[in-house]
Amino acid sequence: MFYTKEEFEKELCDICRRGELPQYSVESVQKLYTICEMLDERSKSFNLTAITGPWAVMRKHIADCLYFAEMLRGEGAKSLIDVGSGAGFPSLPTAAVLPDTAVTALDSTAKKVAYMKECAAAAGISNFDGIAGRAEEAAHTALRESFDAAGARAVASLRVLLELCTPFVRVGGTFIAMKGAAALEEAEEAKSAAKVLGCELAECRQYFIPDLEEKRFLLIYRKISPVKAIHPRNYSQITKKPL
Repeated sequence: MFYTKEEFEKELCDICRRGELPQYSVESVQKLYTICEMLDERSKSFNLTAITGPWAVMRKHIADCLYFAEMLRGEGAKSLIDVGSGAGFPSLPTAAVLPDTAVTALDSTAKKVAYMKECAAAAGISNFDGIAGRAEEAAHTALRESFDAAGARAVASLRVLLELCTPFVRVGGTFIAMKGAAALEEAEEAKSAAKVLGCELAECRQYFIPDLEEKRFLLIYRKISPVKAIHPRNYSQITKKPL
């Protein structure tokens, strides 16, 4: 069983205070609680996430995504595409606390997209949409270079994520990758890929989630020129011969 609403509010307040995150509105907290409730319930019958249990969900899903959302708030982005959103992280918590940002979740698994849309509706999140499709295909549609920002919390290497995500971002926009301890090493390896894809690393921001020892980083890339029409290539090419 997940936290009661009162337990959730208390835990979130404590995490935000210690983690130097803002204290969110009653409406936003209710939305976040509904996201967690549905995740807890649906994960019993549907493999949504490997992270389970209220303590871990609060820190490794909710708190982690709130750092992403606050970075996005600072960027002033009014539209976001979350590539490979899975169970809705960071897209759902981001939409919950940034109601003026249009959030689109893209995932190749239609069942997960249906779940995310249902969850958003249940939580009263009106600035959310979900699209079922592969990033390397969707980036060659009208979605191309149409977003202020793209984000990813996928396990793929940064070189792969850059090719999959930056084509969605307008020139002048931002790509934010959520990474762990290997972030700096991956950023170094991805220098040539970033150059080819018309972007540059603007910031590597480390943050700390209360009660967790794992290092976490946000890698912020600025889109400075359009991506060549060839990118993204098909997924097998991207993974076999990353830029």
